[in-house]
This record gives sequence, C-alpha cells and structure tokens, in this order.
Amino acid sequence: MSRLRRCGAFLGTLLAAAGSVPASAGAAHAEAAVQTCAGTWAVTYDPPITNTPRLVAGVLTGTFPLCTDPQAFTASYTQVFTDVVSCTTLLNAGSTSRTYVWGNPLAAPTTFTYNFTTTVVAGQVVVTNTGVITAGRYTPGSAVQVATLVTPNALACAGSGVGSLTGPTTLTIYAP
Repeated sequence: MSRLRRCGAFLGTLLAAAGSVPASAGAAHAEAAVQTCAGTWAVTYDPPITNTPRLVAGVLTGTFPLCTDPQAFTASYTQVFTDVVSCTTLLNAGSTSRTYVWGNPLAAPTTFTYNFTTTVVAGQVVVTNTGVITAGRYTPGSAVQVATLVTPNALACAGSGVGSLTGPTTLTIYAP
C-alpha cells in the first residue's frame, strides 16, 4: 500500500474515532475548517504516575504527519506542565496554550490558547482542547484538538508506576 493511501486510511480512522466522542465534548462550529491534522501524541510523567495522586512534571508531545492545508502539511508541538495526577486522573481540566510548528518553514508557527477537559469514554481518557488561535498562521481562528489515551495498566499503577502514555489525536482549525 502506498504511503499516501496509508496516510489517508490513517486520517480516516482517526477522524472516525474523533467523531465517536460525544457532541458535548467540544463546541459546535459554524465556521469552515481551514486545517485538519491527524497524528499521535504522548505524555511522559516524572516521577511515573501511580494510584496515589502526586505532583509530577510532564511533557506533552504531538506529531501530525498528515494535515490538509498544503501550505502547512505537517505539524508538531512540545509542551511542559506540572500537575497533581494519578493513574485515575491523567490530566486535570484547565487552561493553557501551546504552539504548533508546521512542516513548511514558511508557515508561521500557530499559538493555540485553550481550555481542556478530560472524560472517560469506553475505558479511554479523552482530552478535548477548545480555544482560539492567538498568534501565527490561522489567526484569529478557533480550534479543537481531541486526544485519546488508553487507561494505564492497573498492575503498573499499583507498583512502580506508569512513565508514559500515547494515543491518537486530531486537530481542526476553523476560519474566523
């Protein structure tokens, strides 16, 4: 199967998965989507998370190998955070911002300022980021990023802990 067909199948699968998230997870958008990306994200915890809530340093990374805007065809981000979390609370709700760097160096990085919530859907944690584009490409649009993490291994949570988790993610940016 060609790389393009694999990426298309991957995008279709991720978008279908994102569509299975309840409608209440994100705001409805009357605006047109100007960019849609599919990829993976990962979170690392230091120290590893266990069943006992504790303050951890975390790093979120995301890679979008396939985006629909030909001028910004791939994207990535890295975001550092601290939070009191456990295996049952992977992230708390809150507000923050992150910057997406596009694969095309001519496309200005995009800063996304958002609120995030977490819900459990079919045994997986779904993180929904909803907000506005405050700088760079797509300003002054809005955006939604939906990311899914598999619930951590119960034995590891009861023992030495879980140091990292990963899952699929989608990003949709809307015109103002």
